[in-house]
This record gives sequence, C-alpha cells and structure tokens, in this order.
Amino acid sequence: MTMMEMMSIPVITIVCYLIGEFFKLVILRKKKRYKYIPVIVGGIGGALGLIIYFISPELLFNTTNPFMAIAIGIVSGLASTGGNELIKQILKKGKDKDVS
Repeated sequence: MTMMEMMSIPVITIVCYLIGEFFKLVILRKKKRYKYIPVIVGGIGGALGLIIYFISPELLFNTTNPFMAIAIGIVSGLASTGGNELIKQILKKGKDKDVS
C-alpha cells in the first residue's frame, strides 16, 4: 500500500468537513437547517469518490467498480460529521473545566 492510497480517504473526509462548515456558515445559517449537512457531505463524498475512481482508482485501494468508490466516498463524507461532533465535544469539555 502506497502513501497515496492511505491519504485519499482522509482527504475526502477533510474536504467534506470543510464544505460542511462552509454550508453551515454561509448557506444554512439557521440551526434548524443543520440537519441537512450530513446529506450534503455524504453526497459530496460520494461524488468525490466517483471522481477519484475515474481519475485514479488505485487511490481508493484499487477499487474495481464505481459503486464501491461511491460507497467509500459516502462513508468518508459522513465521517466528517463524526469528526465535527468530536471537535465540538472536546471544545465543550475544555470550556466546562475552565468554569469549575
């Protein structure tokens, strides 16, 4: 496994995280619309997975079909919402310690 193969999944996740943050700050300004962010980043992740598959399939662990590439992209995109939640919880715990 080359370094490029190991880097493609985190890159999809990071790109989806940044796009999700962009949508949150610029487009979906109301908190009640935040529920659409996982759908958006999942779709973008699937699209990125498909694009990477057609450009260079070996970057997605030598995926043999586009459906697997889309699935890898969707899961990577949805992982960005988990990363966002992790960051929020870490920052929240840090604030709780300061108050005590």
